[in-house]
Amino acid sequence: MPFGAKRPAGGLFAVSEKLLTNLPALLLVVGRDETILHASSNIGGPRARRADELVGRRLSDCIDASEHEVMRRLLVAASERPEGEIVGPAPVRYRESEDVTRVLQVWVLNRLGERDIRGLVLLLLPESSYDRLDRILMGIVAGSALEETLGSLAQSLRHPPVGAESYFVIADGDRGVASRVPDLDWVPGPPGPGPWDEVFSSESSKVFHERVDLPPELREAAQRSGHTAVSCYAVQRGADGRADSCLVVWRAVSGPPPVNAQLAIDRAVVVASLAMSHAHAGAAAPDASEKDTLTGLVNRRGYLEALDAKIARGEQPAVLFVDIDGFKHVNESFGHLAGDAVLRVAARRLASVMRPSDEIARVGGDEFAVLCDGEVSTDQLAAIGDRIVSQLGHPLFVGDGTSVDVGACVGIAHGLPARTPSDVVLAHAYRALHDAKARGRGRWAFASPSETQQKQE
Repeated sequence: MPFGAKRPAGGLFAVSEKLLTNLPALLLVVGRDETILHASSNIGGPRARRADELVGRRLSDCIDASEHEVMRRLLVAASERPEGEIVGPAPVRYRESEDVTRVLQVWVLNRLGERDIRGLVLLLLPESSYDRLDRILMGIVAGSALEETLGSLAQSLRHPPVGAESYFVIADGDRGVASRVPDLDWVPGPPGPGPWDEVFSSESSKVFHERVDLPPELREAAQRSGHTAVSCYAVQRGADGRADSCLVVWRAVSGPPPVNAQLAIDRAVVVASLAMSHAHAGAAAPDASEKDTLTGLVNRRGYLEALDAKIARGEQPAVLFVDIDGFKHVNESFGHLAGDAVLRVAARRLASVMRPSDEIARVGGDEFAVLCDGEVSTDQLAAIGDRIVSQLGHPLFVGDGTSVDVGACVGIAHGLPARTPSDVVLAHAYRALHDAKARGRGRWAFASPSETQQKQE
């Protein structure tokens, strides 16, 4: 029997070993005192602890010390929920051996009252590409270096559902290949020729699903490294269509990536585009006095300075104000730490739906503002309003297994005459926001120069 020891009786455990044969996961049952009563495992390398070595130990022995309090709060939250109700997920660092840790997503199920179990059931699954992409996106907002961000993005694609070796090829000023990040010297790539060169010349992606379709020299290199299919995705900075880098993904199997893997790859390309846009805007990046320390976004001062600068240049940018619905209830019911978590996640979700060149700021307690870059149409702004309302309408996890339902209303000021003072622009956006809020949660509204309100139907 490859898994677990001291297995309690009961249907859940009768199938756990068979289930975990094909599922990379760790299944634990812990008592009220956090002693591990049962363990079934199909994760970790050859040096990882066996499942039977976990039974009888304290759960805290297996979790990184920095996250003991998070795990304790998850267990308390689960034990206070009705039996059978699940809590999670939450990321924790699991110590699979004395010197190796890995990030796992943990779900907790209350089975304390079930006679054959009498414990809390924990299912721990490996971190996915999506989990890592969320953290990387927040790092961009907080000002992470471009090379660090691109390296992290490539590493994220080694996780499910992609499971591939990846790197970014960076173009130099003459549109030639300058470097790749990270420099995986065992994976085929520059400085040798390949489809990445075509990406820079054609501004479009290049995909080869079979090794036989590759040029002879690259085909031989792919065979030596054990790779079969390669895809090169153009990463474009801003809206000018120029590919300043490309993401290269090497897979060991032929054919196109599965749909869930392709979605993760596409998201990585979007995040990389956002990172490159932020990096190239470094000369205009705000200093520490213009940063919001909680979310990493520009603060109110930095936002107003950016708006004034655009108006002084003769531009009249579109402005959006975003107010979080239900934020006061979160603070009052769950505390200010939960409120802070909502603001951080809201900032990340806003960044995920805006164009890479747009400026996002936190301008008040639960208020955010967006400064749109360049020309933007009414239809585009309506689509942005829809995306913001949709993204912020999903439940938010606030760190202790608790999900909260919030939302957002959006006010949009657009089409004002050139050199309209910033206070007038902001007044229009505020009036539109109040109009949206008056119509209920999850709404957006336009404010026109004539004060005629265009509303979301």
